[in-house]
Amino acid sequence: MTRAECHHGTASTYRKILKHFNPQFTLGLTATPDRTDGEDLLEIFKNVAHKLDLQTAVEINELSPIRCIRVKTNVDLTTVRINGIKYNSQDLESKLFVPERNKLIVDTYLQYVKNKKTVVFCASVAHAEEIAELFRNNDIVCEAVSGTIRNSERKRILKQYENGKINVLCACDLLNEGWDSPKTEILFMARPTMSKTLYIQQLGRGMRKNEGKEYLMVFDFIDNANMFNMPCSLHRMFNINEYRPGEYVVAPQNKWQMDKDLYAKGEKPSVYLNFPIDVTDFELIDLFNWQDEVKDMISQLEFVRMVDVQAETVERYIREEKIRPDLEVPYGDKRSFKYFKEETVKEYARQFGWDIITAANMKDKFIQMIKKMDMAFSYKPVLLKAMFDHVDENGRVRVEDIVDYFIDFYSDRKERGLIVEKKSSVFCKENYTRKDVERNIFANPFKRFEDMRFMKRCREIEYVEFNGYIFKKLSKKEITWIVDHCNSKLKEYFATRKF
Repeated sequence: MTRAECHHGTASTYRKILKHFNPQFTLGLTATPDRTDGEDLLEIFKNVAHKLDLQTAVEINELSPIRCIRVKTNVDLTTVRINGIKYNSQDLESKLFVPERNKLIVDTYLQYVKNKKTVVFCASVAHAEEIAELFRNNDIVCEAVSGTIRNSERKRILKQYENGKINVLCACDLLNEGWDSPKTEILFMARPTMSKTLYIQQLGRGMRKNEGKEYLMVFDFIDNANMFNMPCSLHRMFNINEYRPGEYVVAPQNKWQMDKDLYAKGEKPSVYLNFPIDVTDFELIDLFNWQDEVKDMISQLEFVRMVDVQAETVERYIREEKIRPDLEVPYGDKRSFKYFKEETVKEYARQFGWDIITAANMKDKFIQMIKKMDMAFSYKPVLLKAMFDHVDENGRVRVEDIVDYFIDFYSDRKERGLIVEKKSSVFCKENYTRKDVERNIFANPFKRFEDMRFMKRCREIEYVEFNGYIFKKLSKKEITWIVDHCNSKLKEYFATRKF
């Protein structure tokens, strides 16, 4: 089986297809193998047969070299909130829907690259349509393309772009992958993004070589941002901290050196004849990228999973400043992502008497948690009983089986006239749904075990599983003890609580 755009390969839908056909050999093809969610493509495709990054492909003349012009806007993104590497869409749109910024995009085209084949990457469908309308108002044949238009209409627009009837495309998401045009000479990066993968995908739309095409010219629209929500740009992507307008950013060594030699002699590269560039100031680019800074650091969630203490304790200690993160990344409204060096976590564990959870002691920590089993509701022992009642030989359990077990357990208590749970419990409400039960399971009992890395949701989201270091070491006798202990805790819970 051959799979194009295989960076989507870890998705549950693709896994189902793979499971259905069960191919003897799978070949995956992608230009952007690095995923932003931490999923590992090698889990599916096993080996890297060949790898060629964009920079190397340009250097060996397989793709077009890239020049760049940075166009600074007055748009302020410093207060735009982020979630991981994504901007808050409402915040971003409120900042980008500025007539002056859109006019700057069109004016840049008219001044520098009029009549050249250009793709403008926009932040939203509305943004793309608004800029396309502005182009048309300036007598430029332009169309907006997005997932909202019919397939036949999209094909018509792309065909007209290829045959020269349309000069400019304003795109939102649709052209990020699966399409490119060798005739494209210009890219306008007018969509701020913190995703390196998305930026590279957009860049790839114009890098195919074509007869008479000496290079791809990228216009980076540079908005004002803070050090933690700085969008990607060509120079930041390739870690180049020096900028001269129109200079090569990625090119074979001989072309790059030719530009350098001309600058050294005080002469301008030939590109200045094609583009009316009059700003020749040298600029230093700030290459700080918090995503790179935290690669080897530990997030707050990972901190919790490393030590035998609950998430609320760590959160409270941070709030009380008993624990101080090594790096905080603000994302709006006084909230922040918190990161720690490994030695910092170990030092706090020593200071507060917490054990570091390891593969060697994980089973013992699991047993200790079950022995203690703090209970605000009766859900933890019910979850454990459900898990061990339906677990397979690999430590996996279908979510549907757990939901069934919970519904049966509390329905049986109700039918026998026994106390079901606290009045606030979902199982005391009328007409609750299976989805209500599933949400309750993952929000309450499951999260406790997940925080400690004792259980996790599988990539096939219809399954959950025990940590392998626990399940493989549990004896039948220990499993029997766990189930018996859960029964005792349930009996104690319903006998001693006031409902």
